[in-house]
Amino acid sequence: MRQTKYVSSGGLAFSEKKDMKKLAKQAAKGWHLQDFAFMGYRLIRGEPKQVQYMIDYRTLDEAEEQEYLEMFKFSGWTLVCSSYGMYIFEASVEAAPIYTDADTKQDKLKRAATFIPKMALVTTILTLIGFFIVRVTDSWIASIVCLLLFILAVLSLMMTAAFYYRSIKLMRKGKD
Repeated sequence: MRQTKYVSSGGLAFSEKKDMKKLAKQAAKGWHLQDFAFMGYRLIRGEPKQVQYMIDYRTLDEAEEQEYLEMFKFSGWTLVCSSYGMYIFEASVEAAPIYTDADTKQDKLKRAATFIPKMALVTTILTLIGFFIVRVTDSWIASIVCLLLFILAVLSLMMTAAFYYRSIKLMRKGKD
């Protein structure tokens, strides 16, 4: 019987809550989050348990990170995994949520979306430059590179729009 499995992500910009609920359902079946994987999560087999997951976005140095993790631990949340400023925590279902009001949720969204609009701008500019290079050189390699840049630009623009939509929704309705 296998001890690890992969679960895909819907994309944290689009379905953060859904992903966290999916991970909690997997934990109830005995599959616990181990780490991030390419476009998803790596789970490991264990005893079924009722937990909740929460993701947070921070860019911290080593000293700040230790204090940050202690604050979460004090609140009943344990770090499961982290990667590139994304931290996923686990807690019992009775633990109080970390983000409870619109202001702290808005702050979390701002931190999550800091790098995505920059990536969208850079990939869009590189796509335009690539398009002009393709027109001048008529190279199939340049065409492939331009196509890949275009795909990255579209995806990053979609992620930017998703974060802004969530932010506006949060400001208007008070929930994400």
